[in-house]
This record gives sequence, C-alpha cells and structure tokens, in this order.
Amino acid sequence: MEEKDYLFGKTYTCPACGEKFKNLTVRTGKVRTIGSDMDLRPINEGVDAVKYEVVMCGECGYAAVARFFEKPLTSVQRKAIEDKITIKFKPRPEKDAYSYEDVLERYKMAILSTVAKMGPASEMAYTCLKVSWMLRGWRQGLADSETARKQKLEAQEREFQKKALEGFVTANTKEEFPICGMDENTLDYLTAVLYMKFEQYDKSSKLISRILSSHSASSRLKDRARDVKDELATYMKG
Repeated sequence: MEEKDYLFGKTYTCPACGEKFKNLTVRTGKVRTIGSDMDLRPINEGVDAVKYEVVMCGECGYAAVARFFEKPLTSVQRKAIEDKITIKFKPRPEKDAYSYEDVLERYKMAILSTVAKMGPASEMAYTCLKVSWMLRGWRQGLADSETARKQKLEAQEREFQKKALEGFVTANTKEEFPICGMDENTLDYLTAVLYMKFEQYDKSSKLISRILSSHSASSRLKDRARDVKDELATYMKG
C-alpha cells in the first residue's frame, strides 16, 4: 500500500472563517500501532500518523492539531487570526499525501495560529510535542548516510521537546485536568520523561516516585514509570 491509501479527506468547518473544507486524515481502521516510544509517541505500521494530525483551513490558513481545531474561537481570536495569519496566507494546492517538508510547514502554521489566538500553554506544549515526534519519524526514515540532516533534525527535535516541557510545567500549575486528554498521572509521566531527556534527573525521579505511589495510576502506566526509573538509575550512576 502507498501512503495515500491510508488516508481520506475529512470535512471540517473552520472556526476562524466559517468555510467548509477537506483535510487529509488517517483511516484509523487501516493503521496498526505496533508500539510507542518512552515519551508516548506512537509507532505505526504503514504510515506515520503524526504527519496527519494538523488540520489547516485552505481559505484562511488557521491551523491546529486536530484535538483543538474545532474548538470555538472568540471574535477577538478570529480577528487576530485574520490580521496575523490570513493576511499573509497563500493557499496551497491539495495533495494526495504529505511529505515531511509539507508537514513541518503545517505544524509551523499551527504554532503561529496558537500564538495569534493566545491559546493556552497546554495547547502550545502539545503541539510542540507533536512536532518533536514528527521530526523523530522524519529522522528515523532517512538513510544512514544522511548524517548531517539527521543531526539537524535531532537538534530541532530537542528544541521542540524543551518547549513542550516548559509548556506542560506551566499548564500543570494553571490549568484544570484533563490536560490535552491526559490525567494528572499521565502528564506527570510525560513530564518526567522530558525532564530526563534534559538531565533534570531529580525532578524526573520525584514525578516517577509520585506515580508509583499513586492509587489512581493504572498498572500499565506504573510499568512504564518503572522503565523510566531504571533508565534514571543508569544515568544517575554516571
């Protein structure tokens, strides 16, 4: 199967301009998830579903990760999108599949839209996390010989992971749960993994301990937390 065979055009109504449009979306029944990375990035067979998580209006340029796209906008937010996004937006021809270069541009539009509408810290953090996942998938799909490009993508991935970490820490203190569909234990786990990636081992360890002693955390999440604990122990021993 080609990548386009996993996709279909889903109809959306833009909350910024009111136009109806179609956006490429993964057919969930055709994609099999075969695992996940420590930071919860899904590993899919056949297509990298993270490439198709941004919804972007072809009329005005408003974009957001699908989880947030259809949330109503205030009149002030719609005006901000018009003034800061639409005025510079040039419609792009629709394709039957997206390259990673296409997807990076779509995620950039989602970030610009989040900034323009002054979206919550959690939305920006979640979008940056998805960008880091997308960059990892891009990097892993390159040939071993493309060393320089892989290094550049890895550096970009870390930049977005750092932004995601900062945003989730802020959201945890200012927003109510669930945050981006995550309960407190799941967000603690994800934050712990991101802390570990930036060598903030004490902060990571404290969150992992909290999960392992929690009565509400699922056994599956505790298993994942134990894996992080083992990896932390290795790092902290030096």
